[in-house]
Amino acid sequence: MKQTILDLAAQLTPYTTQIAYAGAILLFIGWLALFAWVIRHRGTGLLRLAGRLLILLGVLFLAFQVAAFALGLDTTTNFDGAWFKIDRKPFWLVGLALLVPGFVLRIVGAIRPTH
Repeated sequence: MKQTILDLAAQLTPYTTQIAYAGAILLFIGWLALFAWVIRHRGTGLLRLAGRLLILLGVLFLAFQVAAFALGLDTTTNFDGAWFKIDRKPFWLVGLALLVPGFVLRIVGAIRPTH
C-alpha cells in the first residue's frame, strides 16, 4: 500500500509546478476582479469564484505538504525553469501564498451582493 502511494506521489510531483502556475494566474485574475470591483462596482461573482478556487488550491498544497511529510518525501516544488529565478519552495509556502489572498478575495467579494 505504501509503495503504491509512493509511486503515485512520484508520478504527480512534476505537475505541482503547473498547479502553482495556475494558482498564480488565478491570483492575477482575482486581483483584476478586485480592481474592477473597486472602480466599477462590478465583478463580485468573479471575485468570489477566484477566492474560492484560490482557497481550494491553497488547501491542496497544504495537503500535499502533509502527505509528503508523512511519506518521508521531498516537500518542495521545483521552479528550476522559471523566469523569476527561484529554485525550490516548500509546499506549505506555496499553499499559504494561495490561501491567504483567496480568503481576502472571498471576504471582499462577500461585502457587496452579486449584481
